[in-house]
Amino acid sequence: MATASESARVSMPIRTNCPICSSADTRIAIDGEDRDLSIPHVGSSRTVLSHGRIRRCSECSFGFRQLRPEDHELSALYRDANDEMYEREMTGRWKTAHAYSRLVQRYKPKPGAILDIGCASGAFLRTMADLGWRTYGVEPSQSQFLRAQRNLDGRGTLFPCTLQEAQLPELFDVVTMWDVLEHVTNPLEFMRICRDLLKPGGYLFVKTPDISSVQARWMGERWPLLLAEHLNYFNSKSMRTCGNSAQLTPIRMGRSPVHFSPEYVLFRLSQHSVPGTTLAGKLLSLSPLRRHTIPIWMGELLSVWRRP
Repeated sequence: MATASESARVSMPIRTNCPICSSADTRIAIDGEDRDLSIPHVGSSRTVLSHGRIRRCSECSFGFRQLRPEDHELSALYRDANDEMYEREMTGRWKTAHAYSRLVQRYKPKPGAILDIGCASGAFLRTMADLGWRTYGVEPSQSQFLRAQRNLDGRGTLFPCTLQEAQLPELFDVVTMWDVLEHVTNPLEFMRICRDLLKPGGYLFVKTPDISSVQARWMGERWPLLLAEHLNYFNSKSMRTCGNSAQLTPIRMGRSPVHFSPEYVLFRLSQHSVPGTTLAGKLLSLSPLRRHTIPIWMGELLSVWRRP
């Protein structure tokens, strides 16, 4: 009899042309065992790590996993993903949400309509609702969608589906994607959809792993953001190529930390076989400091875009 993870397995086709600029001039940048995706690969509680074969485009420098599922297949995986580890880190996620809200207000100080794509448990949207924004979110995970409903407590409109499936009622002053663009099968088309959802003069905020970051170059295949479900790896050059092709105006390229407990950081590093982290994690488990949150610079690119 097939297990739940086997029944939810996704068989993925191979792609060698660049998904951003369509160039055929790509090379293998990070070689790994290519496996089909299943539930143990996805989400914060993942138990299987296999980043697969990562190619880089010689034209725009975009990095991408060559095995790429269809959108509906990914949606089915994320719908049933285990989010136990995500919930254990909610203290840090609330701090990160407040940092994101301050960033948005820097560009749009007056409240309006905001859409958070992949809103998870709704921490960021709850923060924006507290500031007077009309909040909308899309989230395919069933369990996270229910948590978002509880966190917003009627002060927002949520859709339990992917962006492509959502029937959104209006255009937005702000659209946000915190750790989403690395998961989608067609990032350029996704950026175009986001542009079309913005009012003229509206802002798009994108945070995604940066394959050219100091952390990625220093840690190599042990970089914690090399994950099975990450299909796309940007840097500032490829991010500009994607945003410009989507007819968006770049406003900012920078960095942003996230807040996690030392316990979670060491757990993730030990998964990637970073020397000493397993022992450090065991020692930390005896300390009351294990659940405190600290800002962590993971090697992510934060970009802000404006619709003309």
